Amino acid sequence: MLSGAVPISIRLQAAGALGLRTGELVSVQVLNRLAGDRWAVGIRGRVLPASAELPLTAGSRLLARAGREGGRLVLRVLDRPLPALRELALREGLPADKATEQILAAFLASGLKVQPGAVRQVRQLLDRLRLPAQRFARLAVQLLEKNIDLASPGVDGLLALLGYGEGAGRRKGGERRGGPAPGAPEAEGELRRRLEGSPGGEESPLPLYNHLRSAAEQWVVVPYRFGELAGTIRLLCGPAGAPARRLVLTSGAEGGERWSFVLARRQEAEQGYELHAFSDRASQPARSRESWRLLAQKLQNLGVKSDDTIRVDGDFDGFSLPWETVQYRGVDTVG
Repeated sequence: MLSGAVPISIRLQAAGALGLRTGELVSVQVLNRLAGDRWAVGIRGRVLPASAELPLTAGSRLLARAGREGGRLVLRVLDRPLPALRELALREGLPADKATEQILAAFLASGLKVQPGAVRQVRQLLDRLRLPAQRFARLAVQLLEKNIDLASPGVDGLLALLGYGEGAGRRKGGERRGGPAPGAPEAEGELRRRLEGSPGGEESPLPLYNHLRSAAEQWVVVPYRFGELAGTIRLLCGPAGAPARRLVLTSGAEGGERWSFVLARRQEAEQGYELHAFSDRASQPARSRESWRLLAQKLQNLGVKSDDTIRVDGDFDGFSLPWETVQYRGVDTVG
Protein backbone atom coordinates (compact mmCIF):
# COMPACT_ATOMS: atom_id res chain seq x y z
CA MET A 1 0.00 0.00 0.00
CA LEU A 2 2.96 2.26 0.43
CA SER A 3 5.79 3.13 -1.88
CA GLY A 4 8.77 1.55 -0.17
CA ALA A 5 9.30 0.64 3.49
CA VAL A 6 10.48 4.11 4.60
CA PRO A 7 8.32 5.52 7.46
CA ILE A 8 5.94 8.22 6.21
CA SER A 9 4.67 11.28 8.05
CA ILE A 10 1.22 12.61 7.18
CA ARG A 11 0.17 16.00 8.54
CA LEU A 12 -3.57 16.38 9.02
CA GLN A 13 -5.55 19.61 9.12
CA ALA A 14 -8.29 20.06 11.74
CA ALA A 15 -7.13 16.89 13.49
CA GLY A 16 -8.38 18.22 16.83
CA ALA A 17 -11.97 17.58 15.78
CA LEU A 18 -11.29 13.82 15.82
CA GLY A 19 -10.87 13.71 19.60
CA LEU A 20 -8.07 11.13 19.46
CA ARG A 21 -6.21 10.18 22.62
CA THR A 22 -2.60 9.08 22.97
CA GLY A 23 -2.21 5.36 22.32
CA GLU A 24 -5.53 5.02 20.52
CA LEU A 25 -5.65 2.96 17.30
CA VAL A 26 -7.50 4.34 14.28
CA SER A 27 -8.11 3.26 10.71
CA VAL A 28 -6.94 5.77 8.07
CA GLN A 29 -8.29 5.43 4.53
CA VAL A 30 -6.37 7.15 1.72
CA LEU A 31 -9.08 8.52 -0.59
CA ASN A 32 -7.33 10.38 -3.41
CA ARG A 33 -4.53 12.80 -4.27
CA LEU A 34 -5.54 16.46 -4.19
CA ALA A 35 -2.40 18.07 -5.65
CA GLY A 36 1.32 17.48 -5.26
CA ASP A 37 1.94 15.98 -1.80
CA ARG A 38 -1.59 16.76 -0.58
CA TRP A 39 -4.12 13.96 -0.09
CA ALA A 40 -7.68 13.49 1.11
CA VAL A 41 -7.93 10.90 3.89
CA GLY A 42 -10.91 9.49 5.76
CA ILE A 43 -10.87 8.98 9.54
CA ARG A 44 -13.97 8.05 11.56
CA GLY A 45 -16.31 9.12 8.80
CA ARG A 46 -14.63 12.53 8.35
CA VAL A 47 -12.71 13.57 5.24
CA LEU A 48 -9.59 15.63 6.02
CA PRO A 49 -6.86 17.14 3.83
CA ALA A 50 -3.36 15.87 4.58
CA SER A 51 0.18 16.20 3.29
CA ALA A 52 2.59 13.29 2.91
CA GLU A 53 6.35 13.24 2.44
CA LEU A 54 6.20 10.12 0.23
CA PRO A 55 3.50 8.92 -2.19
CA LEU A 56 0.51 7.00 -0.80
CA THR A 57 -1.84 4.64 -2.60
CA ALA A 58 -5.40 5.81 -3.17
CA GLY A 59 -7.91 3.32 -1.80
CA SER A 60 -5.56 1.83 0.81
CA ARG A 61 -6.65 1.50 4.44
CA LEU A 62 -3.96 1.96 7.07
CA LEU A 63 -3.74 1.24 10.79
CA ALA A 64 -2.22 4.04 12.90
CA ARG A 65 -1.59 4.79 16.59
CA ALA A 66 -2.17 8.29 18.01
CA GLY A 67 0.65 10.06 19.87
CA ARG A 68 2.01 13.51 20.67
CA GLU A 69 5.17 15.26 19.54
CA GLY A 70 5.84 18.89 20.35
CA GLY A 71 2.21 19.37 21.36
CA ARG A 72 0.94 18.11 18.00
CA LEU A 73 -1.09 15.00 17.29
CA VAL A 74 0.96 12.25 15.64
CA LEU A 75 -0.55 9.19 13.99
CA ARG A 76 2.15 6.56 13.70
CA VAL A 77 1.27 4.00 11.07
CA LEU A 78 1.98 0.44 12.14
CA ASP A 79 3.99 -1.70 9.73
CA ARG A 80 2.68 -4.94 11.22
CA PRO A 81 -0.95 -4.39 12.32
CA LEU A 82 -1.75 -7.90 13.56
CA PRO A 83 0.75 -7.82 16.46
CA ALA A 84 -0.66 -4.39 17.29
CA LEU A 85 -4.17 -5.86 17.42
CA ARG A 86 -2.94 -8.60 19.74
CA GLU A 87 -1.28 -5.97 21.91
CA LEU A 88 -4.52 -3.99 22.03
CA ALA A 89 -6.50 -7.11 22.96
CA LEU A 90 -4.13 -7.93 25.82
CA ARG A 91 -4.10 -4.34 27.07
CA GLU A 92 -7.91 -4.26 27.18
CA GLY A 93 -8.16 -7.68 28.85
CA LEU A 94 -9.61 -9.38 25.78
CA PRO A 95 -8.73 -12.88 24.51
CA ALA A 96 -5.64 -12.53 22.31
CA ASP A 97 -6.79 -14.92 19.59
CA LYS A 98 -7.63 -14.77 15.89
CA ALA A 99 -11.36 -14.19 16.42
CA THR A 100 -10.75 -11.17 18.67
CA GLU A 101 -8.26 -9.73 16.16
CA GLN A 102 -10.84 -10.08 13.39
CA ILE A 103 -13.45 -8.33 15.54
CA LEU A 104 -11.00 -5.52 16.37
CA ALA A 105 -10.17 -5.19 12.67
CA ALA A 106 -13.93 -4.92 11.94
CA PHE A 107 -14.24 -2.06 14.44
CA LEU A 108 -11.32 -0.23 12.85
CA ALA A 109 -12.55 -0.84 9.30
CA SER A 110 -15.95 0.54 10.27
CA GLY A 111 -14.41 3.61 11.91
CA LEU A 112 -15.92 2.79 15.32
CA LYS A 113 -14.04 3.49 18.54
CA VAL A 114 -12.70 0.26 20.07
CA GLN A 115 -14.47 -0.22 23.40
CA PRO A 116 -13.75 -3.48 25.29
CA GLY A 117 -17.39 -3.89 26.35
CA ALA A 118 -18.63 -3.62 22.76
CA VAL A 119 -15.92 -6.02 21.52
CA ARG A 120 -16.99 -8.56 24.16
CA GLN A 121 -20.62 -8.15 23.09
CA VAL A 122 -19.76 -8.97 19.49
CA ARG A 123 -17.59 -11.92 20.55
CA GLN A 124 -20.33 -13.34 22.80
CA LEU A 125 -22.92 -13.00 20.03
CA LEU A 126 -20.76 -14.78 17.45
CA ASP A 127 -19.76 -17.51 19.92
CA ARG A 128 -23.36 -18.12 20.96
CA LEU A 129 -24.51 -18.46 17.34
CA ARG A 130 -21.34 -20.38 16.35
CA LEU A 131 -20.64 -17.93 13.53
CA PRO A 132 -17.10 -17.42 12.12
CA ALA A 133 -15.66 -14.00 12.99
CA GLN A 134 -13.97 -13.66 9.59
CA ARG A 135 -17.36 -13.53 7.83
CA PHE A 136 -19.68 -12.17 10.54
CA ALA A 137 -17.64 -9.68 12.60
CA ARG A 138 -18.23 -6.84 10.12
CA LEU A 139 -21.96 -7.64 10.03
CA ALA A 140 -22.21 -7.58 13.84
CA VAL A 141 -20.21 -4.35 14.08
CA GLN A 142 -22.47 -2.77 11.45
CA LEU A 143 -25.40 -3.41 13.81
CA LEU A 144 -23.58 -1.30 16.41
CA GLU A 145 -22.91 1.37 13.76
CA LYS A 146 -26.67 1.66 13.30
CA ASN A 147 -27.21 1.81 17.09
CA ILE A 148 -28.90 -1.60 17.18
CA ASP A 149 -28.64 -3.27 20.59
CA LEU A 150 -26.95 -6.67 20.18
CA ALA A 151 -29.09 -8.00 23.04
CA SER A 152 -32.31 -7.28 21.12
CA PRO A 153 -34.53 -10.34 20.60
CA GLY A 154 -34.53 -9.99 16.79
CA VAL A 155 -30.75 -9.73 16.35
CA ASP A 156 -30.24 -13.47 15.83
CA GLY A 157 -32.70 -13.62 12.94
CA LEU A 158 -31.42 -10.36 11.44
CA LEU A 159 -27.82 -11.60 11.51
CA ALA A 160 -28.91 -14.85 9.84
CA LEU A 161 -30.45 -12.80 7.01
CA LEU A 162 -27.45 -10.47 6.66
CA GLY A 163 -25.13 -13.48 6.37
CA TYR A 164 -27.60 -15.65 4.51
CA GLY A 165 -25.93 -18.63 2.86
CA GLU A 166 -22.66 -18.18 4.77
CA GLY A 167 -23.26 -21.03 7.22
CA ALA A 168 -21.84 -21.73 10.63
CA GLY A 169 -18.45 -22.67 9.23
CA ARG A 170 -17.14 -25.11 6.65
CA ARG A 171 -14.53 -27.78 6.57
CA LYS A 172 -11.54 -27.40 4.33
CA GLY A 173 -12.81 -28.04 0.83
CA GLY A 174 -16.14 -26.33 1.36
CA GLU A 175 -18.20 -28.82 3.43
CA ARG A 176 -20.30 -27.26 6.15
CA ARG A 177 -19.66 -28.25 9.78
CA GLY A 178 -22.61 -29.39 11.80
CA GLY A 179 -25.28 -28.84 9.13
CA PRO A 180 -26.82 -25.49 8.20
CA ALA A 181 -26.14 -22.32 10.16
CA PRO A 182 -28.28 -21.63 13.24
CA GLY A 183 -31.45 -19.99 11.99
CA ALA A 184 -30.49 -20.32 8.32
CA PRO A 185 -33.54 -21.11 6.15
CA GLU A 186 -33.39 -24.54 4.54
CA ALA A 187 -36.28 -24.12 2.08
CA GLU A 188 -37.02 -21.39 -0.43
CA GLY A 189 -40.28 -20.51 1.31
CA GLU A 190 -38.54 -19.98 4.64
CA LEU A 191 -36.51 -17.05 3.29
CA ARG A 192 -39.72 -15.53 1.92
CA ARG A 193 -41.40 -15.95 5.32
CA ARG A 194 -38.43 -14.30 7.04
CA LEU A 195 -38.60 -11.33 4.68
CA GLU A 196 -42.38 -10.94 4.77
CA GLY A 197 -42.82 -11.52 8.48
CA SER A 198 -42.89 -14.18 11.18
CA PRO A 199 -45.91 -16.44 11.93
CA GLY A 200 -46.64 -14.05 14.80
CA GLY A 201 -47.18 -11.20 12.38
CA GLU A 202 -43.98 -9.31 13.18
CA GLU A 203 -42.32 -7.74 10.15
CA SER A 204 -38.76 -8.56 9.15
CA PRO A 205 -36.17 -6.11 10.58
CA LEU A 206 -34.17 -6.21 7.33
CA PRO A 207 -35.81 -3.15 5.63
CA LEU A 208 -35.27 -1.14 8.83
CA TYR A 209 -31.63 -2.22 8.94
CA ASN A 210 -31.08 -1.12 5.34
CA HIS A 211 -32.69 2.28 5.97
CA LEU A 212 -30.81 3.11 9.18
CA ARG A 213 -27.81 5.33 8.47
CA SER A 214 -24.19 4.55 9.37
CA ALA A 215 -21.62 7.22 10.20
CA ALA A 216 -19.06 5.78 7.76
CA GLU A 217 -20.04 3.32 5.01
CA GLN A 218 -23.69 2.74 4.12
CA TRP A 219 -24.30 -0.87 3.03
CA VAL A 220 -27.58 -2.31 1.79
CA VAL A 221 -27.85 -6.11 2.13
CA VAL A 222 -30.35 -8.28 0.20
CA PRO A 223 -30.45 -12.07 0.83
CA TYR A 224 -31.50 -14.34 -2.04
CA ARG A 225 -32.01 -17.96 -3.00
CA PHE A 226 -31.89 -19.17 -6.61
CA GLY A 227 -32.47 -22.89 -6.83
CA GLU A 228 -29.74 -24.54 -4.74
CA LEU A 229 -27.68 -21.33 -4.54
CA ALA A 230 -28.05 -18.99 -1.59
CA GLY A 231 -26.21 -15.83 -0.58
CA THR A 232 -26.47 -12.05 -0.38
CA ILE A 233 -26.16 -9.00 -2.61
CA ARG A 234 -24.38 -6.17 -0.78
CA LEU A 235 -24.34 -2.63 -2.15
CA LEU A 236 -22.05 0.11 -0.85
CA CYS A 237 -24.09 3.26 -1.45
CA GLY A 238 -22.58 6.55 -2.52
CA PRO A 239 -23.91 10.06 -1.76
CA ALA A 240 -27.55 10.77 -2.55
CA GLY A 241 -28.16 10.45 -6.27
CA ALA A 242 -24.76 8.87 -6.94
CA PRO A 243 -24.34 5.28 -8.21
CA ALA A 244 -23.32 2.51 -5.84
CA ARG A 245 -19.57 2.41 -5.20
CA ARG A 246 -19.31 -1.38 -4.81
CA LEU A 247 -21.33 -4.54 -5.25
CA VAL A 248 -20.50 -7.76 -3.43
CA LEU A 249 -22.25 -10.99 -4.41
CA THR A 250 -21.81 -14.03 -2.16
CA SER A 251 -23.07 -17.39 -3.36
CA GLY A 252 -22.84 -21.04 -2.33
CA ALA A 253 -24.65 -24.35 -2.28
CA GLU A 254 -24.80 -26.92 0.49
CA GLY A 255 -21.73 -29.14 0.23
CA GLY A 256 -20.38 -27.20 -2.75
CA GLU A 257 -18.05 -24.30 -3.41
CA ARG A 258 -18.67 -20.87 -1.94
CA TRP A 259 -17.88 -17.89 -4.15
CA SER A 260 -17.74 -14.15 -3.60
CA PHE A 261 -17.58 -11.57 -6.39
CA VAL A 262 -16.60 -7.94 -5.81
CA LEU A 263 -17.47 -5.37 -8.47
CA ALA A 264 -15.87 -2.04 -7.55
CA ARG A 265 -15.18 1.28 -9.20
CA ARG A 266 -11.57 1.64 -10.27
CA GLN A 267 -9.36 3.86 -8.16
CA GLU A 268 -7.60 7.09 -9.06
CA ALA A 269 -8.08 8.45 -12.60
CA GLU A 270 -9.16 5.17 -14.24
CA GLN A 271 -12.72 4.84 -15.48
CA GLY A 272 -14.96 1.79 -15.29
CA TYR A 273 -15.09 -1.14 -12.90
CA GLU A 274 -12.94 -4.06 -11.78
CA LEU A 275 -14.09 -7.51 -10.71
CA HIS A 276 -12.42 -9.80 -8.15
CA ALA A 277 -13.42 -13.39 -7.33
CA PHE A 278 -12.91 -15.47 -4.18
CA SER A 279 -13.48 -19.18 -3.65
CA ASP A 280 -13.36 -21.18 -0.40
CA ARG A 281 -11.27 -23.83 -2.17
CA ALA A 282 -7.56 -23.33 -2.72
CA SER A 283 -7.82 -25.00 -6.14
CA GLN A 284 -10.89 -24.90 -8.37
CA PRO A 285 -12.15 -27.54 -10.80
CA ALA A 286 -11.35 -26.96 -14.47
CA ARG A 287 -15.04 -26.23 -15.11
CA SER A 288 -15.01 -23.37 -12.56
CA ARG A 289 -11.83 -21.86 -13.98
CA GLU A 290 -13.24 -22.01 -17.51
CA SER A 291 -16.51 -20.40 -16.39
CA TRP A 292 -14.55 -17.59 -14.72
CA ARG A 293 -12.51 -17.06 -17.90
CA LEU A 294 -15.66 -16.83 -20.05
CA LEU A 295 -17.30 -14.43 -17.59
CA ALA A 296 -14.22 -12.19 -17.62
CA GLN A 297 -14.28 -12.09 -21.42
CA LYS A 298 -17.94 -11.06 -21.52
CA LEU A 299 -17.50 -8.37 -18.89
CA GLN A 300 -14.46 -6.98 -20.66
CA ASN A 301 -16.77 -5.90 -23.49
CA LEU A 302 -18.72 -3.88 -20.89
CA GLY A 303 -15.64 -2.07 -19.62
CA VAL A 304 -15.09 -4.30 -16.58
CA LYS A 305 -11.51 -5.35 -15.89
CA SER A 306 -11.34 -8.77 -14.20
CA ASP A 307 -8.60 -9.99 -11.89
CA ASP A 308 -6.88 -13.04 -13.40
CA THR A 309 -6.44 -14.61 -9.95
CA ILE A 310 -9.20 -16.48 -8.11
CA ARG A 311 -8.29 -15.74 -4.49
CA VAL A 312 -8.85 -17.86 -1.38
CA ASP A 313 -12.11 -17.06 0.39
CA GLY A 314 -10.48 -16.92 3.84
CA ASP A 315 -8.75 -13.67 2.81
CA PHE A 316 -12.10 -11.92 2.26
CA ASP A 317 -14.51 -10.68 4.96
CA GLY A 318 -17.44 -10.10 2.62
CA PHE A 319 -16.91 -6.33 2.38
CA SER A 320 -13.32 -5.10 2.04
CA LEU A 321 -10.76 -6.46 -0.38
CA PRO A 322 -7.80 -7.98 1.52
CA TRP A 323 -5.32 -5.25 0.57
CA GLU A 324 -7.74 -2.59 1.90
CA THR A 325 -8.08 -4.00 5.41
CA VAL A 326 -6.14 -3.28 8.57
CA GLN A 327 -4.56 -6.75 8.55
CA TYR A 328 -2.15 -5.40 5.94
CA ARG A 329 0.49 -2.70 5.77
CA GLY A 330 0.13 0.72 7.42
CA VAL A 331 1.82 4.23 7.73
CA ASP A 332 3.40 6.65 10.25
CA THR A 333 1.19 9.76 10.19
CA VAL A 334 1.52 13.20 11.75
CA GLY A 335 -1.15 15.83 12.26
